[in-house]
Amino acid sequence: MKIAVVTSRFPYPLEKGDKLRLYFQIKYLAQFHEIILLSLADEKVTDESFQHISSFCKSVHVFPIHKRKAQFNAIKSIFEKLPFEVSYFFNKKIKQNFEEIIEAEKPDHIYCQLIRVSEYIRHLPYSKTLDYMDAFSIGMQRRAENSNPIFRFFLKRDAKKLAHYEANIFHNFQHHTIISKQDCEHLTFKEKEKIQVLPNGVDIDFFKPHPNIEKKYDLAFVGNMGYYPNVQAAIFLVKKILPQLASQHPNLKILIAGARPTTEVKNLASPNITISGWIEDIRHAYASAKIFIAPIFFGRGQQNKILEAMAMGVPCITSDQVNKAIGAIPKDSILIANDVESCQEQISLLLQNEKLQQQLSENGLRFVREHFSWEKYGKQLEQIICYNEVV
Repeated sequence: MKIAVVTSRFPYPLEKGDKLRLYFQIKYLAQFHEIILLSLADEKVTDESFQHISSFCKSVHVFPIHKRKAQFNAIKSIFEKLPFEVSYFFNKKIKQNFEEIIEAEKPDHIYCQLIRVSEYIRHLPYSKTLDYMDAFSIGMQRRAENSNPIFRFFLKRDAKKLAHYEANIFHNFQHHTIISKQDCEHLTFKEKEKIQVLPNGVDIDFFKPHPNIEKKYDLAFVGNMGYYPNVQAAIFLVKKILPQLASQHPNLKILIAGARPTTEVKNLASPNITISGWIEDIRHAYASAKIFIAPIFFGRGQQNKILEAMAMGVPCITSDQVNKAIGAIPKDSILIANDVESCQEQISLLLQNEKLQQQLSENGLRFVREHFSWEKYGKQLEQIICYNEVV
């Protein structure tokens, strides 16, 4: 088949969850089908990145989004029907370009990643699949609840617009996917029962144990450090959890690694707390820590960072909220902590118990290898798109 893929971000390099998901989906589909990629880009796409994606796509079309104009569109959406997430990425001229390319290519199917770009193609007369990936409306609602009163009003209002939009576009697509069952449950319309759950996988040939890398840090947290839930998790780790541990572990060393750290995150740095920013090979961040901790309590979707850490044999601590999308067995392949006190207890327990560290390392590694294969979920996406099968 000839499949047109429409996305809000260029799917390489792999420093964000939506890019990671799309990259491996395209890579799998390209083995058996022709891929025409139509990608927005609010950051510069390097020649290296373009050539890498072009190596397995029939054609690649990139449309730069100018951030100031996009931000103006998002602000303007306060007075319009479209939610922030959609308005930010929408441009009438680019929509016309998309339509011209699709009309010229006449694809057998259009795969739309995220509601952010659904406005570009929702009314085109082609067979289409929408990957909701995450429930954006619940993410916005949770962000509103943790914002100051001025922002809270606008964010709650936008959460309602997002919920309406998520429901409204359902009927414009023949097939629908989402990353986790809990994200699907957060959607507010009854047709959500028809959406198929399609998790992310892990590249287990890339993410695997590196026993020769020195364990320089007691704790590590990895992620896109410009993403709000990750920023809040880093602050929670340093300002809430760490002081509680100081008496028992005065020399605790922490690594916070990932692209685009905000000023808030950078300000967390101290002699015992390293804020690395972008790391060329993120495996070194995982492997250099005794424990991986993700104190995320209101994010959405599936946290790839946990699966990657487990695949590298690093024992993990996270919240019920995160683990619901993963399904790891508590006290067997993962430890669960939902507040400051339980985080402190689980960290202390692991630091003092090498046998438990080894158990979580081995069981976590086995769990990921058994349940999270990109090939498995790539094949399921192909069955949905090409054969109209329920997976």
